[in-house]
Amino acid sequence: MSESAGHFEDERAGGAGGDSAHAVGELPAGFLLARVGEDGDPASFLELRRATDREGRGVRCDLSTIRLRGGASEARGMPVVRALGEARTIVDATAGLLGDAFLIAVAGREVTAIERSRVVYELAKDGLSRAMRDPVLSELLGGRLQLVHADARAWLAARAGTSSAPDAVLMDPMFPPKKRASALPRKEMVMLREMVGADLDAAELLRVARESARQRVILKRGDDAPELAKPDWSIEGTTVRFDVFTKNT
Repeated sequence: MSESAGHFEDERAGGAGGDSAHAVGELPAGFLLARVGEDGDPASFLELRRATDREGRGVRCDLSTIRLRGGASEARGMPVVRALGEARTIVDATAGLLGDAFLIAVAGREVTAIERSRVVYELAKDGLSRAMRDPVLSELLGGRLQLVHADARAWLAARAGTSSAPDAVLMDPMFPPKKRASALPRKEMVMLREMVGADLDAAELLRVARESARQRVILKRGDDAPELAKPDWSIEGTTVRFDVFTKNT
């Protein structure tokens, strides 16, 4: 289905529409997925919050909070983009709230962002739809970001060895809590981890991604997280690293 200038796909049988929790069916007890503001109001947004939280204090996808004063040139210098090398078509296999997918698309790459949690997908879809109505964000994205609701393992496996296989796959499994945290984790991460849990099948996704990608797989990990497999090299960020697996390994 398409909305405004954005492009969305739903690969769940039968699809689903709307922004209400009734269409989701995944919310744990005590959580709400609700719209703040009236439908049609440009300032309206979808948020995930605890039932005890005040309206407007929950988790939302808001791409306008990603500061890129240097636009595409600044995005191209980001570690996640540098880790992609010359890859032009990218699958973000764990899309979440689209932070990495946004940076990669602004840098000029074609991105398919895949999210399997229906709740997180609805949040991301709402955020992307609002971004596409924003003249500045829409121009930065240039129509290069597509959002899909699917299990990335099946999606990638179905395209392995075909002309629709991506050049590169990015993975960002849900991090386990840090062993020695220097600061409290963001409320956003706490709520999402509580809702979707840990990605216990990350090793399987890595295997499928390496079979499917034409050029490389990038695994984003916390700076103290153990390796899922031995990478060819890594790019270190401030609090994360990007493990790079090239196709010939």
